[in-house]
Amino acid sequence: MIKLNSLKIVIILFLSLLIIFSISSCDQSLVDIYTQINPDYSGVRTVDIAVKTEYIQKGEIVSGQNQSLFDKILSSLPPGEIETTEEEGCTHFKSTINFKDVNFLQHISIDNFSENPPDRFYAKMEKDDYFFYTKYFFNDFIDMKIDETLLSSSDKNSDFNRIDDLLKTDVDILSITYQVKLPAKITKSNADIIGDNNIAIWNLKYGDQKNIYIEGKKTKFLPYFLLVILGIIGLLIIFIIFALIFSSRRGKTHAKAKKPYYTYDNYFKKDKYFR
Repeated sequence: MIKLNSLKIVIILFLSLLIIFSISSCDQSLVDIYTQINPDYSGVRTVDIAVKTEYIQKGEIVSGQNQSLFDKILSSLPPGEIETTEEEGCTHFKSTINFKDVNFLQHISIDNFSENPPDRFYAKMEKDDYFFYTKYFFNDFIDMKIDETLLSSSDKNSDFNRIDDLLKTDVDILSITYQVKLPAKITKSNADIIGDNNIAIWNLKYGDQKNIYIEGKKTKFLPYFLLVILGIIGLLIIFIIFALIFSSRRGKTHAKAKKPYYTYDNYFKKDKYFR
C-alpha cells in the first residue's frame, strides 16, 4: 500500500532536482528533521532542507516548467509556517508544523511506500505514571531506502531508479539528521547521540531503515515536596508530645519534694508542746 506523509515527498523532489541539473558530485545536502514532544503528546515538527545557493541560482527553470527551483522546493514543503534563510552559502527551506497528538504523526519515508499495515506509518508514545515519577516510551520508524518493488516495477529511467543509482554511487550526497526532544530525561535509546536538553539524534544516509526507540523518566517534585512537609509536620507533632510528657513528669517531681505546710497557729502549738 502507498501512503503519503506530511513531507509531501520533499526528499524525493529534492534528489530529482539534483539529477535534473546533472549534479553527480555536488556538495553534501542536509535534511534536518526535528520533533519536539510535550508531556500532553502535542508538539512541533520542523523540517529544514539546506541546498547550496549556487544550485538555487542555476535552477531558474525546472523540467521545462515556468517555475524556479526556489519556488518548486518552497511549494513542496509540508504545510505550516514557512521561512527561508541563507547561511554560509546555503539556502535553508524550513517548515514548522504543530501537532496535537504524536501518535498521529506520520513517519519519515524516502519513497512513502510500504506493504506493511498502516500503523507502521505513525509514531507511538506511551507513558506510565507512578507516584514519584513518570516514564515515557517513544517509538518511530525511519525509512531511507527505496523499496525494491518500486524499483523493479518502474522504468530504468524513472526518478526512483535514477535516484537509487546516484545515491548508491555516492551515499554522502545526502545527509539526514533526525532529532527527537522528549519531555523527560532520556534513560535509554538506540540513538547515535544523546544531546543536551533531552534530545536524541540519529545520523542517517541513503539505504538506512531503522526502528528507533527512546525511554525517559521525569521526576515529580510535588510528591517529594509534600513528603518533606508531612515529615516536618510529623517531627513537630512528635516534639510537642515529648515536650508535654517531659513537662508533666517534671511537675509531679516538684510536687513530691515540697515540705509539709503549717499554719501560723499550728507553728506556736508545736513550739509550746516541745517546751
